[in-house]
Amino acid sequence: MPYALITGASRGIGRALAAELAGRGYSLLLTARSADQLAQVAAELSRLPGVEARFLALDLAEPGAALQLAAWVREQTSELAVLVNNAGYGLWGGSRICPWPPSKICCNSICCCPWS
Repeated sequence: MPYALITGASRGIGRALAAELAGRGYSLLLTARSADQLAQVAAELSRLPGVEARFLALDLAEPGAALQLAAWVREQTSELAVLVNNAGYGLWGGSRICPWPPSKICCNSICCCPWS
């Protein structure tokens, strides 16, 4: 079965989408910041028939993390069929309240992941 990569998979929407895709028979590549929560999600979903769930604890806001994720995915499978890019964070306020560095972090995690 092909794989689905889900970022932000440790809780909330990411976890729910991981469960839905596992229920449809996809094997899973999960990533989020919390290794403990990811291990729990992977163990839970691996109990489903035919589902393999692997995980990598990673903060995609860190420089180079997107490249690290891309390399890890390539090591895991050549059959990536689904990408759920759910990792993220929110900032409230205007541009004077929300400084540039968080915006730069967001751009690093979304825009700097080469995939070919």
